[in-house]
This record gives sequence, C-alpha cells and structure tokens, in this order.
Amino acid sequence: MECFCCNNNSVQSLQSFHTNALNFIALYKTVADAYVSNFFVEDHWKKLPSSWKDVLCCMDTDELSDLLSVTSKHCRKVLPLSLLSFKSCTQTYSLGRSPVNLDSHKIKQTFQDNGRCDVMESNQSIPVPPVQLEVPDSLKSKHSVQDGQYLPMNQCFRKHIKPKKQHEILQLGKLISLLSQASGSKHVIDVGSGQGHLSRILTFGHSLKVTTVEASGCHAPKAAKFDKDMSYTIRSHLKRKLKESKTIDTTDETCAVDSIPLPNHVTCMIQPNTTPDDFLQVINSETSISNDDSLCQCPNHDPDDSLFRLQTCVKCNRKREISHLDKRLLLTGLHACGDLTPTILRVFARCDDIRGVASVGCCYMKISTKESASEDAGYPMSKFVSELPDHQLTYEAREMACHSLDVYRQRLLDNPPNLKLHCYRALLQELVLQKRPDFVFGATKLTIKKAEQMGFEKYAKIALDKLGLDCEIDSDMLKTLLSKLSNWKDVVAFYTIRLALAPVVETAILLDRMFYLQEQGISSYLIPVFDPSLSPRNFALVAYK
Repeated sequence: MECFCCNNNSVQSLQSFHTNALNFIALYKTVADAYVSNFFVEDHWKKLPSSWKDVLCCMDTDELSDLLSVTSKHCRKVLPLSLLSFKSCTQTYSLGRSPVNLDSHKIKQTFQDNGRCDVMESNQSIPVPPVQLEVPDSLKSKHSVQDGQYLPMNQCFRKHIKPKKQHEILQLGKLISLLSQASGSKHVIDVGSGQGHLSRILTFGHSLKVTTVEASGCHAPKAAKFDKDMSYTIRSHLKRKLKESKTIDTTDETCAVDSIPLPNHVTCMIQPNTTPDDFLQVINSETSISNDDSLCQCPNHDPDDSLFRLQTCVKCNRKREISHLDKRLLLTGLHACGDLTPTILRVFARCDDIRGVASVGCCYMKISTKESASEDAGYPMSKFVSELPDHQLTYEAREMACHSLDVYRQRLLDNPPNLKLHCYRALLQELVLQKRPDFVFGATKLTIKKAEQMGFEKYAKIALDKLGLDCEIDSDMLKTLLSKLSNWKDVVAFYTIRLALAPVVETAILLDRMFYLQEQGISSYLIPVFDPSLSPRNFALVAYK
C-alpha cells in the first residue's frame, strides 16, 4: 500500500519509468489493439508466440488467473521464459493498486508535512460533524458488502446509493478532508457531481462548504431534494439517539445540523477550453437550484445567457459575494468522464484561487488525443509525453484500460459458465459479417439475458434479431461455427493476455497527468483510494499549491 509522488526529486525517474512502459505497450500493440470479439475474424490467436500458445491452450481458467496476479498460486504448467517475462513486465510497469488506509498516521503525516503552514491554524476551527460517517469497528462485518449495502458506512448516508458508490464517496470524502486541511480550502467544488452523493458526504460528514457543477439539468432538483432529506434524516437520528441516552435538551445538537449550509447546485457544461475566469464566474453565480431559501427562487431563466448554459436568474441577477477565505477553493471530480478530468486539472493549474485538487478519472477511451502541438487534449497533457516518438495510445488500448483486472481474475478462479460468452460473441462476429460485411459494430448495445444458459444457435438468433438482421443461419455455416466452440478456452486465454496490459496503459495515462502538473510547477500524488474489486478506477490524483 503506497502512494506515488511526482516532484522535483522524483520526476526524472518517473519519466524513465513511463518511457519504458510505453515501449512495452508498443511491443505488444497488436494484442492491446485487438478486440476479443474479432478473435476468429482476424485470427488473433496467431498474434501470440507459438511457445505461448502451446501452454495457454492447456491451462485451466484458475491457472490463467495467475497471469493477472503478482503471485503464482494456481499454475501447474511450466511457462515459457518469454511469457514469464511478459507477466513480470505487466507487474513492473503498473502502479500498485492496493488501497491505502486513509485513517493511518502515515498518510495523514504525508499531508501534514507537505501542507501550507500559513493555513494550518485556520483549519483548527473546522466543526465536528454531527454524525460519524462510519460505523464503529466493533460493528463492522468481515464482509463489506451485504444485501446491497456497503456496511462500513453509517446507514444515514446510504440512501439512494449503490454499494460501489457508497464505498467511493466514503473513501474520497476522507481524502478530500485531508486535502482541505493541508491546503486551507474549506470550499469544495464537485465537478460532474450527478445527484450530489459526494457533496452530502462532504457537507454532513466533514463539515465542508460544497458547490456542485453538473451538465445535466435533471440532476440538480433531485440533488437539492436529497440534501434536505438527509438533513431531516440526520436531525431525526440525533433526536432518537439523545432520547435513548435520556438527554432532555436536544436543541443544541439538532441546531448543529440546521446550521450546516446545504450544497449549492450549478447546472452548466464545462468545456475543455474553459478558462479560469469563466469557471470562477460560474461558481460565483447563483443557480436556479438553491438550498438557501433567502435567495431568489424565480423560475424565469435564460438557458443561453453564457457559454456554459448557466441558468442564471434574469429577474434579479443576484450574485454571491465570496469572502477571502472562500477563495481558497478545492476541486474534485469522482470518475469525471473523458476530457472532464484533464479540464479539471488545467483549471486547477491555471487558477490562483483554486488551492487543491482531488480527481478520479474514468472512460479513458473518451478522452481526446492530440493531433497538433497547440491544442489542449485529454492525452497527452504533458509536453514531455507529447514529444516521445511512440506516445500514442489507440482508442482500443484506452478502452481496455477501463476494464477490471481484479474482477476478471476472480471470474477465472470461479470458472462460471458465462466465460464461454467470449467465444459466443467472437463466433457471432463471423456470422454478422457474413450477412452484412459493412455492418458497423458498437452502434447497437447487445445485451442478452441468461445467455450463459443458451446454446450458441439460440444465442445467435436472438442476437441477430436485436441487430436487425436475418435470423436464419445456413446449416453449413452453423456447423463450421459450432466446430470452433471447443476453442473457447483459447478465446479466454487471449483476453487474459490482453487484459494484463490494461493497468500498464492506465499507468501511462495517469503519469502523463502528473507530468503536466509538474511542468506547471505543482507536485502531485497518485493515491489508490478504493478497493479495486469494488471500484476498478481506484486512483485519485491529488495536488495542492
């Protein structure tokens, strides 16, 4: 369990590490760029060395799982040295994913040692949250997820949230709290906030002021409603708790909840070309969805009054006055999609009022790539990486980097029937292209319920119907396809080899973002904050000025 720091002392070694990682990816580019659905169509099996194929075709699924693990507990075969070297390199050029303990003295000391001395005193006034986020250790189960709930989290905060998100907001909330104390930033801007689940954790669990920024206008009304629901739930919880302890006067405790300012919700679209001044203008403007009843609630708004489609009230045009302390802003984004994460980092680096950032990215395949040296792209962000000869990462490689290695490793150990669906999908590809050679894949989402319980012929006919193609299958073609079903383990083995490269590609993308910040004179940390089996994109990029 460790975090990774990029500063003046470490940047050269990280750059050398990154260059080697890109060279390794380039060496296996044909594998990284190969979709498993094209396994038969493009004969992916021939892309692997003969010595690998000789042993992979004989390996059981539990043995294949060792290719995705640091250890080799299950493999009963003697692997070729070149395959062992491949596995070693995938481990070497991937950042460690085991989550850090954010409650440990070591991680807290890291923030304290590198925090701003001039703001430490001001943070002593942070109020104690009215309700603890986590249940006591004595009540924690050895199983973190049970009956659709993440048990370590206090049940007051679980409503409307799935276990994965419960885990994420609990952990990221802790990290942001540490960052707040180190940077002196008590006002958090949550970009890409959705329905505001993280904002409520920060508000009620860490007593931080929060403004959310979300592009979809349908989320803000729900977020505001959930804010008030949680305030009521916590107030009721405190009254019940105090009543049980036979405390007569509950006024002081419930007033502590009432005095907490609820999050403000801004509906706007943040674009890659957003400037710091534009961003601050958005944050400093009141929104149509406000939890402050003293502010104008006028429903008349002009949807085109700014570049960001900010819903500003045109009746009173009321603006919030920001105090000097409020100008110490902190940016965060939980799985901000595509270019939104690079945009967050650029706004942070260019804006003096923003003191810290804690960003968790996702959807690497949706980030823009640099076609010219002048444009701001999602990858590469840094000058260092953009000048490397083989820095390009294809859409296929970036899409692969979003897949969960840890979850698939467990599937290989469990060997469920649905592993054969890799082969079903690859055979379907042959069938579809025979019927319509110009068919565009990806235009239709193909989901077939209980497919693992079907034979291939039934699966194929349902899939063809969903794709709008003729469901009849020529008998000779069907016979040819069925004869290939015995090769399903080869398909799984190839996918396993390809998936082993996923964390290397993700590492290359994340380090590029660190290099960009370092080029702006800002040191940064990559911290694995989530359990990767629950949340595969588990690295938070943290920096403060």
